[in-house]
Amino acid sequence: MQSRRDVLRTGAGLAAAGGIASLAGCSNVPVVGSYFEGEPDITEWAYDPDELGSSSISADLTDISSVLEEDEVKKGEIRDDVTSNYSGTLKADNVDYSLNVGHAQILTGSFDGADIVEEMEFSSEDSYEGFDVYVDEEDEDEEGNASALIGTDGDYLIKSEPAQYVDFGPREELELLIDTYNDDADRFADTNDDFATIRDEVELGAAVFVQGQTESSAEEASDDIVVATGATLTIDGEEMNVEYLLLYKSEDGIDIDEIEQNFEDNMQEESELNDVSQDGRLVTVDYTMPTEKF
Repeated sequence: MQSRRDVLRTGAGLAAAGGIASLAGCSNVPVVGSYFEGEPDITEWAYDPDELGSSSISADLTDISSVLEEDEVKKGEIRDDVTSNYSGTLKADNVDYSLNVGHAQILTGSFDGADIVEEMEFSSEDSYEGFDVYVDEEDEDEEGNASALIGTDGDYLIKSEPAQYVDFGPREELELLIDTYNDDADRFADTNDDFATIRDEVELGAAVFVQGQTESSAEEASDDIVVATGATLTIDGEEMNVEYLLLYKSEDGIDIDEIEQNFEDNMQEESELNDVSQDGRLVTVDYTMPTEKF
């Protein structure tokens, strides 16, 4: 639990709480609405990873415009996170929200996506379900496949890049993201109870994170396996509050004392564990860390 990236992108704390897998089932859990007015909703974009032959998916959403107003935040890293994909043509101050889903980044803000891409060396290739698609022809593999794709409908700016250890490329992910957003493909919150439960439990914050596994990845899982995780990061001056959620396959596999000890053993000196509580299969871990670690 070293920084915001640990919490949001690598699922910090999982090693302290057990393995991760998934439960079977179709969701009857009502999906809550958007966290922030005008933001890209995680539920609308989080696709079913089974469609790409993947065993899991994670998504994190950050309120960039609000975070950049915080005095204690190291703004250079935040600015780099949202602009590095766009060769200096996009200004962080023009970005409102950043949503990472799978291996893609989705941005919204006071910019025109087409204008941003036109300033880059990407070439217009085609359109897909209301989105113009651009490719980097200067960076193709031996078979002529572009290393990255950008899609935009003017409001949303999406970039999907190749990832290691997966059997799909940027185009497959980009098209599935768009299909999911258009409700032409299954949304993971509609097909997986555990992901929907965590998505429903995560509250408003400067940043939120959800992660879940596919049904097939949990067929042999034991009771002490974590099946989904979530986190809310809230900034309060020099201190950042983190609410970390761990959904276990069974409450019989939960050892609160062991979880608390493992979190304490893995925390930095600047961080403080405040509370570990259990409600059925769900364990909630509350801790604080310096805002500068965001």
